[in-house]
Parts: sequence; C-alpha cells; structure tokens
Amino acid sequence: MKKLLISSVLCMFAFSANAQLIMDALDPTASGTLFRNDVMNKKDLSEIKGSAYIVDEFRLADVAGIKQQIMVRYNAMTDMIEVETPKKEVFSLMKKEPFNTITIIPFTDKIKLLNYKTKETEIYGYLVELFNANKIALYRRDRVILQKGKEALNTYSPAVPARYVKANEEFFISKNGEMAFPLPRNKKDLLETFPEKKTEITDYIKKNDYSTKDEKSILNMIRFISGS
Repeated sequence: MKKLLISSVLCMFAFSANAQLIMDALDPTASGTLFRNDVMNKKDLSEIKGSAYIVDEFRLADVAGIKQQIMVRYNAMTDMIEVETPKKEVFSLMKKEPFNTITIIPFTDKIKLLNYKTKETEIYGYLVELFNANKIALYRRDRVILQKGKEALNTYSPAVPARYVKANEEFFISKNGEMAFPLPRNKKDLLETFPEKKTEITDYIKKNDYSTKDEKSILNMIRFISGS
C-alpha cells in the first residue's frame, strides 16, 4: 500500500512538472504570451445565446514550437486560440512565432496564423488550411459575430437576448507563398488571378458545376488549377 501511495505521488509530481514544462515552453520569459482568460466566466457572457466556437470542446493538438501535445480550441469571435491546462485553467495564446501552426489530432485539421487581406484591410489572424501544394494554398476563415440583444419595449414585445451568430464562410488563396487574399467570386476575376491557366479554367467551369459558395467545389477547382 505504501509503495502504491509513493508511486501515485511521484506520478502526480511528474504530471505537474510536464504541465509546467508546456507552460514554460509557451511563455519561457513569463512575459505574457499566455494570459488568464477570466472574462470567460463573467455572468453577462454566460447569458449570451449560441456559441463563440465552431467546435465547443477542447481538442488535442500539435502546436508548432511545443514538443508536447496540448488541448486547444479556436474562439471564432475573438480570433484567438485558447489553451486548457491539466488544471482546467484556460489561457489565450498570443499571436506570435513560433506558435503559428496548430494541427488538431486525429483529424489533421490545420489552423495557420498568417497575414491575409480582406476587402477592407489586412489581418494577422487564424485561417483553416484546406489545401497547400504546388505553390498554391487555400484557406477558410471561420467567424462568429456577436449580435446585440434588444430590451423589451412592452409586454407585447419581449426582450431579445444577445446571440452568437456564425458568419458565412470566407475563402482565401495564396500564390507562391505571398499574402493570402479573398478567393475571386466570379469567373472573370478568377481568370485574371490565374492568367496562365485561362483556357484550362474556362473548360473546367464549362464541364463542372463550380460554385464559390461550396467548399468541396472550391477545393476541387484549386486542386485542378494547382495540377495536384
């Protein structure tokens, strides 16, 4: 019994030490690479309907720059990667090198931290990598928007609670390792993006039901363009 107790204690110390090694690797100088996300427990946030996450649960992942696998989830409203420690504490991972690639296990979903352009501005944030070969990459932007609630005007017009709403998926492409930009939404812009493939793309669109709103259709097109 005594040996079993000692063994259990040693295992607990080893587990705690391993967890600390992970935290030290994420923030070796204790400079705030990770910060406690206490705001998640506030009552006003708990009253919001819906979810700020595409996938609510934490999942095991490989994070670039970290030897050990850790539990993470992506907050699609704040555009942050959240890390859960063995003690169930939640931290947010600062957007910086070398933690720029998060691979979810066992699904191999890859989340990339990179610079990309939207119609309005440039963003340094997370995109889901759908394809990357022959100098062409395709990404998806997952986003959740907070829709404000409304107070009750009278007994006939009840209050409407605030709600997390999933935005339409957006797709981005990158050529030759350059900054990613929005996937062209029409044939003309697509041909201008890949002028060297003008004839091939035109023939492909004629023979296939291509849609810029369907992920599988987009993925097949990009694979065709890349020659994969």
